[in-house]
Amino acid sequence: MTISRCEIVNSYWSTSDMNETTSLTSLLTHDLEVRSRGATGRALLDALELYCVDLLGQPGPLEFALALRSEALPLRDRLEELLEWTAAEPRFQLVALVALAPELDRIARRLGRGSPSDDTVSEVLAQATEALWWTHEFVDGERRDFVMRHVRTRTRGEQRRMARHNVRTVPLPANFDFAKVEPAQLVSLDLDGAVRRGIITDVERRLIETTRGGECTLRQFAVEHAEHHWALYKRRARAERRLQTVFGVEVVR
Repeated sequence: MTISRCEIVNSYWSTSDMNETTSLTSLLTHDLEVRSRGATGRALLDALELYCVDLLGQPGPLEFALALRSEALPLRDRLEELLEWTAAEPRFQLVALVALAPELDRIARRLGRGSPSDDTVSEVLAQATEALWWTHEFVDGERRDFVMRHVRTRTRGEQRRMARHNVRTVPLPANFDFAKVEPAQLVSLDLDGAVRRGIITDVERRLIETTRGGECTLRQFAVEHAEHHWALYKRRARAERRLQTVFGVEVVR
């Protein structure tokens, strides 16, 4: 069962209301803004300083995370320092996600071909959070690149795995298990054989074939042949009764 993006992400990180067009960047930024207010924000700043993370003179965790989005080399180094401690201090994970949010949004749009589904967005967020538990073990290269590779690879793999199970289904009708009763008018015998045996006339055969086969209605047939509708109705009924008398309950094809 597919759960909406709002339900998944709101229950995972966000303290805000999310609609279907909300991006990870705006969602996570709002989340950190709410969580960094008051005593919680001061405790987070104290924890960052305890782990010897240079705060770049920023007044709060949100401003610090937004500054880390820069491509400048000193700021990339500060981001690497932060990613080294995300496994040891889970409170740092939201700060790291806010710093990486624009890149995560780009991955989600790319994997979703410009319009990512709810599953793709939530999978990107889940895989990014998982990667933050392993950045402290990464030695060669940048930890940020490791997180992005992990998100792209694992999310694409999950998409391919789920694609094998996404089989379109057609709802069953309410009467699918009822016995199929063929109406007496849908004939299952050869009308030409009935004509040869003298059970019905050739005119009656054409009348039954045309009106029962769906080519036209009885009224249309009457108009085309300049006949009275009620007279044709009785003629057809008499012919079908003779067929049922001779062939039993079966009807003519």
